[in-house]
This record gives sequence, C-alpha cells and structure tokens, in this order.
Amino acid sequence: MRIKVYLAILVFCCLLSGYALDQVLSLQFRQLQWLDHKLHENRLLAKDLERIKGNAAQYLVSTDLIMGSGSSYLAHGAIKIGNYLIEDLRRVRNEYGESLPIEKIVASVNHIVEINKLVDAAQFDSESLEAVVESSWLVIYDDHAYKLSKHIAYLSSLVDKRLVAKTGRRDSAERSLMWVSWFSRLVFLLIVIILWFWANKKICKPLYFLQKSSSEAVSGGEFTITKDAPKEILHLSNDFKKLTETLFHQADHDPLTGLNNRRSFERHMANMNPIEDGMNYICFIDLDYFKTINDSCGHDVGDEILVKVARLLSHSVRSCDMVARLGGDEFVIVLNDCNLPAAKKINNKICNAIRDIRYCSAGEEYYLSASIGISASFNRGKTTTEILGTADIACNLAKESGRNAVHAFDKAHDNLSLREEKMVSIHQIDAALSNGDFVLYKQDIVSLSDTPQDSGIEILLRMKNKEGGLIGPDQFLPVADRYNKIVEIDRCVVATAFNWFDAHPSVLKDLAFVSINLSVKSLSNKRFENFVIDTVVHSHVPARKICFEITETAAIDNITRVQGFMNNVKAIGCTFALDDFGSGHSSYSYIKDLPSDALKIDGSFVVGMLQNPLDYAAVKSICEISKAANQKIVAEFVENEAIVAQLKELGVDYAQGYYFSKPEPLSSLKHKRIFNSNRLRPAVCYKPLLN
Repeated sequence: MRIKVYLAILVFCCLLSGYALDQVLSLQFRQLQWLDHKLHENRLLAKDLERIKGNAAQYLVSTDLIMGSGSSYLAHGAIKIGNYLIEDLRRVRNEYGESLPIEKIVASVNHIVEINKLVDAAQFDSESLEAVVESSWLVIYDDHAYKLSKHIAYLSSLVDKRLVAKTGRRDSAERSLMWVSWFSRLVFLLIVIILWFWANKKICKPLYFLQKSSSEAVSGGEFTITKDAPKEILHLSNDFKKLTETLFHQADHDPLTGLNNRRSFERHMANMNPIEDGMNYICFIDLDYFKTINDSCGHDVGDEILVKVARLLSHSVRSCDMVARLGGDEFVIVLNDCNLPAAKKINNKICNAIRDIRYCSAGEEYYLSASIGISASFNRGKTTTEILGTADIACNLAKESGRNAVHAFDKAHDNLSLREEKMVSIHQIDAALSNGDFVLYKQDIVSLSDTPQDSGIEILLRMKNKEGGLIGPDQFLPVADRYNKIVEIDRCVVATAFNWFDAHPSVLKDLAFVSINLSVKSLSNKRFENFVIDTVVHSHVPARKICFEITETAAIDNITRVQGFMNNVKAIGCTFALDDFGSGHSSYSYIKDLPSDALKIDGSFVVGMLQNPLDYAAVKSICEISKAANQKIVAEFVENEAIVAQLKELGVDYAQGYYFSKPEPLSSLKHKRIFNSNRLRPAVCYKPLLN
C-alpha cells in the first residue's frame, strides 16, 4: 500500500475511536441528566406533599374547632379548605404520575367536607346543629380525620423513600459516568498507542532502515534494500540502491574507459592477502608517444585509442585479474595467482595486440605501441606505492630498451636497485614542502659580449633527505609531476627566491637578471598566475630583472592559457625564455606562438657540437631562428673554452655550464663578488621536470 493509504487508515481509526468515545460519554451523561431530572421532580413532590400535609393539618384543626364547639360560622371556610386540598392532591397526581395513592386521602377529605356542609346547612337551626354534633357524625369525623392523617403520613413516607432511591441511583450513575469516562479515555489512548505502533512499523521503521542503510552506504558500506514498506519507500529504496551503485561505480572507475581507477586499484591492493614466492604480479603499461598522438591527432583520437586499449586489456586477462587506469596513458594489471613466465606471456600477448591497433591522422595510418614493466606485488616490507614504483622503473627500462617491450623487475639488477633507492616518495615531497626542506642553488649565466655586467644567474632546486644530504631534481620532480605537486613546488621556489632577494637587495646590483624555471602545469594555473603577479608587484626586486624559463620539452596542452599567463606577467615588466629549446616536438611552433624574449639551446646539442656536425647544425639553425625572431640566445652545458669560442662565432649572447661555475647555494652570493676578470659566479637555479 501507499503511505497515503496508511495515513488514511490511521486518521479514520482515530476519528472512529474518538466518535465512539464521544457516544459512550454522551449516553452516560444523558442518563445522568435524566436521573437529575427525576431527582428534582421527587424533591418538588416532597415539597408539595409537605405543603399538602400542612394544609391538611390546618383543615383538621378548623374541622376540630367546628366539631368541638358546635360553632358553624367556621364551616364555610373549612369547606373551601377541603375543596382546595382535594384540588391540590389531584394536581400533584397529574404532575407527578397516576401512581400516587391519593384516592383514600381524597375520600377522607370528601367525607369531612360533607360533615362540614351539614354543619354549614344547620347553622341557622340550633337544634339541628346540636343533633349533628351530638350524633354519630362525630364518630365518623374522627375516623376520617384519623385516616386522613394516616394516609398523608404514608404518602409522605413513600415520597421520601422514592427521593432516597432516586438520590442513590443518581449518585451511582455519577460514579458510573466517572468510571466509564476514564475507561473510555484509557481505551482511546490504548487504540492511539496501537495505531502509533502500527504506523511506526509500517512507515517510520522502513524510513529509519532506509536512512541507516543510506548512512552505511555513504560511509562505504553496502546499501540494503528496504522490504515490507509502503510503495513510495520501496521505490525510494530501489532508486537509492541504483544511485549508490552508480556513484560507487563512478568513484571506482575511470569515466572514459570504464576500467578501475587508481582509488579502486589501491583499495584492491590493500585488501589482497600476501602470497609467498611472488605469485601475484603488477604490470605497469605506458603507451609510447601518446602525448605526440594527442598533439598531432587531437584529443578525440587519443580518447578513442585509450578506449580501444582498455577494451583490449580487459579481454586479455583472466576473470580473477584486475585492470585499472591510473591516469593519462598509464594502465596497470594485477595478475593474481600467476607465476612469472605466465605473467610475461600474458604481457607479451598484450604488447603485440596493442601493436596491431591503428590510428589515422591527416589521411595516414599509424601504429601504436606500449612499454610494460612487471613487478612482484608482494615483496617483504614494500608498500603499494613502492611496488608500483618498481613496476614503473621496469616500464622505463622497457622504454630505454627501444619501447614496445616487456621488462620484469629484477631485484638483483644493480641499476634497478639504484633507481629504486634514488626515487623519492610523494610523502617525502609533502614533508619537504611542509618543513621547508627545499634548498635554492644558483648557477651563473655569463654574457659572451664585451659587457660582462649583463650576466645573471639561474635558480636551481635541491631537496634535503632524512640524513640531511641533498637530492637532485631528477629524483623528486618526476614524482611531484605524477602526483600533481609541481605547482606547489614552483610556488615555493618563487616565494623563497623573492624573499631571499628582498632580504639581500645589495646582491641584485651585480646581477642583470635572475632566471626562475616554471613548469608548464604552473603556467596553465590561473591561481599561480595571480600569485606570481602579486609577488612581483609587492616585492622590492625589479620586475625587469626577473626572467621565467619555460621547459620547452614539456607538451603544452592549453597554448591559449600559457599565452595569457606570459602576456599578463610581461605586462608588469618580467621576461620569458624557452628552456631546452630544440628537444621538444613543437619548438618552431612555440617560438611563433609564445611571446618569449630568449631561447636556451638544449645542452645535448651544445655539448657535442664540436664533434657532431648534426649538433653543430642544430645549434646554428636555432641561432639563426632566434636572430630572426629578435630573441636573445643562451647556450647550456658549456664545458670548455673551445665551445665558448664557437658559440661567440655563431652569435650566442649568453653561456652557462661547468666551464664558468658549478651549482652553488644561493647564500654564496653574499660572500662572493659576482663578477671578476676571469669568470662570472652564477647563482642557484631550479631545474623543472623534463618529460
């Protein structure tokens, strides 16, 4: 039934019970009123009889005077009194009922009246009067007078008995009314309580059960459908069940591919029971050159490829295994109860199947490939993050071996162990951000012109480890980028650098510029843009001396947002340089699209330009493009004087490398002169994440 039916039944039963209570109480009250009326009538009758009794006594006194004295002048009045007494008796009988025994009283009064009439008739004849008085009439009078008194006394006692009986019945009815009233109220209250328990069982308890199940579902438990409830609650319970299942599925699954997400994977790993001898394996799958696919073919093609790969992975594993998408182009497979040869066989099959996937761009068909790393899912003392990290390292080795390959993690392999030990965890990065364990270093950027006063520094970054030593950026920035901590690190670097130069303004006199590296993710963040502008505006550091370097090797997904960032920051006086220029996939398009002021040639070209003609050609080409774009040129990894001479010949404006200085703590600027006759001593710099 529906809730409104239950409520209608509840209201009807309450109204019916109330009506029954009203009827019972009304009946008892009407009976009490009737008894009150009868009691009142008997009281009036008693008063009338008292009056009649008084009148009868007066009548007998008058008659006694007549009969005793023989005076006839009172006879006429006695006759009137007797007639009035008879009329009064008849009136009382008519008012209070025929059951009153007044006939004998009336008969006695009539006989006495007749005697009074005889006396009245003989009042002018003294002999007749004496004859009446002295005759047997006197005896008759006495007899009737006695009877009259006797009958009146009997009638009075009869009425008194009736009055007492009526009073008792009335009191009994009043007590009965009181008990019936309380009993009826108790019955009504009992009915209301029963109806309340009934309504609570049919409506309230199902609602409470629904609320309890909902709370358990919100807390991560299982939602239980409500049963034996009104249709509305049943429908609501079923809808909530479907909703919770949908929400749980969305929370644990990737919306694009439908696979389990990182949250589901981590929970699955936490709930797994350890199996000895490494019978469970984690397979880390990374698609090769996927960012290039996104950039060249568009995100729609990229999404389509991800869906195809997800479907392929789901069909390639057993029902007891788990497939999850960690994010981007990274997937993971948990192989349960599987040995290493079987794991390699499954992953080789997956690798070959991914190779068969085709995608089209600009009318041409391309192949897809993937690199896969395998790691035992339960090594003693290893957490889920560390196990996944070893699988990731194995995947990177598969990439280094030529991609489209499968590599199993080998603990005995020294290189893998070294990588694993060097890689920091996200918890260490969080702790470093909280405890201020990031340290700024600097490296000189030397002007190759005749005015060395144009030289500056680049800010570098190091992180303290637990032992107080320093960790290079190549060990923590990849982790920070993967777990979206890179923007926080950039914010920390900018704030720390500006605070240091605000505290040491004299150092800036010898510096033409200070370069600070920013990741592409930071340039795409509007809040970070507002933070940079606010920091520069409120700092004493001249904005013209600040140059922000953008890592060109990082793919820029939102070129419009980055352009807006650069234009807004350039508006307050800062400049920009494209770092590692030439190592990315869109170098020449970036120099057209981004409003940069300088290009930093990637060091991989500079370091071998004297031995490798291709590297020299690349450096020369970048110099020519930079001059055409009217931008300054900076060369990295300058290690000897011969490279310096060659760079001067090509028209490079600035050089940076170990030939001039090694990275030093930023605080060393307080104790050293920046410029001397030989080399420039640059300042600390922070290397951003390289993809």
